[in-house]
Amino acid sequence: MGLSRYRPVLFFGPVQLHELTDRLASRWKPVRILNGGRLTVVSPVLFSGEYRSETVRRINRRVLTMIASRYPAFHRGIFLTNSPFYGWLSDAFRAKSVGYDLIDDFCAFGWAPKEGPVMEDRLIESCDFGLAGTGYLQEKYDGRLPDLQFFPSGVQFDRMTAAKEEPKELAGLPHPRALYVGTLNDRLDGSLFLTTARALKTGTLVVVGPKHETFKAPELPSNVKFLGLMPHERLPEFYQHCDLGIMPFADSPAARAINPVKTLEYLACGLPVLSTPVPDVIKYYPEVVRVEKAENWEKAICELLAGDSPALRDARSRFAMGRSWDRLVVALEKRLRNFDA
Repeated sequence: MGLSRYRPVLFFGPVQLHELTDRLASRWKPVRILNGGRLTVVSPVLFSGEYRSETVRRINRRVLTMIASRYPAFHRGIFLTNSPFYGWLSDAFRAKSVGYDLIDDFCAFGWAPKEGPVMEDRLIESCDFGLAGTGYLQEKYDGRLPDLQFFPSGVQFDRMTAAKEEPKELAGLPHPRALYVGTLNDRLDGSLFLTTARALKTGTLVVVGPKHETFKAPELPSNVKFLGLMPHERLPEFYQHCDLGIMPFADSPAARAINPVKTLEYLACGLPVLSTPVPDVIKYYPEVVRVEKAENWEKAICELLAGDSPALRDARSRFAMGRSWDRLVVALEKRLRNFDA
């Protein structure tokens, strides 16, 4: 959205068929025109299973290639992808410049295609520049990607902190409330959801986000409330009416590569934040996020809740205030201009 203030943007956000039938049917729109016509969001429905079936992959490629042909105004421009498995789409747009946006180590995921590293190598060979959303990935790909630059996470501070009433989903749920926001998948340590619930005793663990079948956890008690996927504009309602933000990531290659956007959203709303050891969290948030291994998780929750104060909440919020998405968008636009010619 922010980048479309400076240039027309076509954003491809494919939806797999099982996602549409399971949870997105009521909200799915094939095309959305936003920001006065400068942002076009295309969400084609693709067949599920393309990372396991070459036949499905070929069908989906034909669908996306056909859709790309409908947008000639975006041909011969800058093609930027965050997926190592979709570099081929730059040919459909006849891109004059190709960039790889490193937001995750997707080849490390359990669902990634076995030929994923080869697909990524092909993308890198075609790239003119790279963006790294995490310091970990910047170090890992340094020397492989040309003109690689680090772009950290940001936050829409004013929107996160504008006062919101308690949402109906939280009404009556006892405090203290711990909150997890994000996709539930194999990057998370499911056992820490149980540890959190126990540490809260009569309080509540609130979980906002879609649950994938790769998420594994022990049987959880009744004070864990799964609320499912929420529109991003509603998230401040939950941040502002909980007492602690958690990031219980597993010790895995995929989890080590992240720089969680939710960190700054938690902090903007003043929440104390507890995370497992993630390199970027340790490096970029040493004074405002508590990092603990699983064996110290319950003790850390109790200490963070007991030691919180208005002064600490204000300090966390001020930390996030200086890390706006607007500032990052200006820097990104300046960088992209180098590849327009």
